[in-house]
Amino acid sequence: MGALAVLWLIIGSAFLSGLFFYVLIKPDLGLSYNISDPSHPLKLHLFGEEQTPPAEEPELSFNEALTLLRDKGCAFVEGEPKNLDPDRCVYLSQKELVEEALSRKLVFINVDEEASTLYVPETEGHVAWQELKEPV
Repeated sequence: MGALAVLWLIIGSAFLSGLFFYVLIKPDLGLSYNISDPSHPLKLHLFGEEQTPPAEEPELSFNEALTLLRDKGCAFVEGEPKNLDPDRCVYLSQKELVEEALSRKLVFINVDEEASTLYVPETEGHVAWQELKEPV
């Protein structure tokens, strides 16, 4: 009888600890653990409450992006880089390119009839952001 009680105690504690971690991690049920926000790692969610996605920053126009980079101290070179390899050029989102440009402080500007492109040199090629021009 004592062994059966110990067995039920072990099974019950394993079940309750599993249930605790399920409630902690499952975002639609009670508490949810948010590792990306260290100041508030636990957040209480109500049943059926819809989670709003994080607000995205509005994209800047090509000229606004240039003004932002110029104000932050980036140097500009007109034209495509001489060592530009299209196979090793990665196109990023505008936000990612601005972060890369601010870390490198050098931006190549290429404006043609089809698109306006910003290139940032990297050790293994270039990263770029392109704004296509609308047909007239």
